Amino acid sequence: MGDTMNPKVLGIALSDISTNLIFYPDDEALIFPTVISKKKGEDAWVVGEDAYALALDGKGIITDKLLKLTRKDGIATIDGTRYEGKEILKIYFREIINAGMEKLYKEKPEEVVVAMAGLEEDIVGDIKEAFVGLGYQPNHIHIISKEESFIYFVLSLKKDIWNNKVGMYDLSDVSLTYYEMLVNRNSRKLLVNAESENMDEAFNLQILNNPSGAKLADKILTSVAEKVMDKKKFSSIFLTGQVFAEHEWADGFISYLCSRGKVYLDTNIFAKGAAFKGVDLASGNSIYNLTALCEGRLRSDVYINVENNGKDGKIYLAKAGDFWDEPDTELLMIPDEKEVIDISVAGVDGKVKKNIPIVLDFLPKRPIKTRRFYFRTKFLDDKIMNVEIEDAGFGDMYPPTDVKRNIEVNIWD
Repeated sequence: MGDTMNPKVLGIALSDISTNLIFYPDDEALIFPTVISKKKGEDAWVVGEDAYALALDGKGIITDKLLKLTRKDGIATIDGTRYEGKEILKIYFREIINAGMEKLYKEKPEEVVVAMAGLEEDIVGDIKEAFVGLGYQPNHIHIISKEESFIYFVLSLKKDIWNNKVGMYDLSDVSLTYYEMLVNRNSRKLLVNAESENMDEAFNLQILNNPSGAKLADKILTSVAEKVMDKKKFSSIFLTGQVFAEHEWADGFISYLCSRGKVYLDTNIFAKGAAFKGVDLASGNSIYNLTALCEGRLRSDVYINVENNGKDGKIYLAKAGDFWDEPDTELLMIPDEKEVIDISVAGVDGKVKKNIPIVLDFLPKRPIKTRRFYFRTKFLDDKIMNVEIEDAGFGDMYPPTDVKRNIEVNIWD
């Protein structure tokens, strides 16, 4: 284990447009367009702006949209060789980290935290696999949502910045996303809820190159802000995305935001938030002590009521704030006369939101105490749980049959 006081953490904000890197405790961010070029005829790769230059020179073959390629298990043929999307992603990570370490005179990081939108099981697995292939330890690679990195970024700031609602606009070349978070102080732990919404009103940033386009962009952003912030009170509002580095074009928008709360600008919020999350993970006991309810984390407790040695109890299948990709559950159970398992979904306040009954009438008919079954759960994402029920037989008397059923359960509507 490295130095827990000053851990070497790499925070990465990843999208198909650009990748931002922060090598904590440095707060200078390195930004790369998410593209890679292979040098023709040799096993050498370059990333970011250099990849464009190499391709323009006719010396390189460029590949972009690396996440999209990986998500759809795509194959790219580059210079006569077939590469899987996840292999290209691995080479891309290797090259941007090497470039970053060279530029900032850094050593290899101990913790890597990647913040991205869309945490499906496959892409999370592919990114982890890429880093393991580069020699990182699996338990030191963390993939979190942009919502979660936003939470960690904001909570690293002074309290008066987050004592009320916090809003944020993230503007990139193809999307405008609005984020909102709220800290609930009534609980022993900080309970932080963050949500985001992709706005339909995105526009191509090229329009900022002329005055009438810039005016239109300002108008679009202002009307979005009026719609999503209507009548709410904010302690702070953040703007992120490289485009806000120059923000004279957005005067109307920013002055509207100033009428709703203090406005802050930081073009690298997601990479910084990812780095702070990594510091928190490396510190042994949490600095922040919070439960995050956001994309990638469960917003509810999920449990079943059972009787054990004559006592009623709950077996938790998952708790609010757990990462959905955490370990799965396997139980060996004996049903009562009802032949039903009730799965309860409860909010963090303990109030039951819904009951999901699973009827066991498909299991073989046997005398009441001689029916056993395996009950296995696995989350497919932060909203859907897969339940597998399999006959377990009962000793020599009733050998197990191959009766097995998979049921998908919607935990969060």
